[in-house]
Amino acid sequence: MLTGEFIFNYPKEFVTMPEYTKRAGTVVRIIRPLTNEEADNSVEQMYEVLGEDNWIGHAWESELNPIK
Repeated sequence: MLTGEFIFNYPKEFVTMPEYTKRAGTVVRIIRPLTNEEADNSVEQMYEVLGEDNWIGHAWESELNPIK
C-alpha cells in the first residue's frame, strides 16, 4: 500500500476528465486507499489523492510515480 507524495501520471489519451488531465504531471498526496466498493472491485489498488491546489481525485496505483 502506498503512502506519501507522488507524481500523478494521468494518461494523455484520457481526455474525458479535464480536471484530471489538468493535473497530469503534478504532485499529489495520498489521502487513503479506496475500498473495493469505491473502486468498483478493481484488480488494481486505487487511492483518493489530494493535489497541491486542494483538488481531490481518485488515482490507480499505476498512475502514481515516485518523486525523484
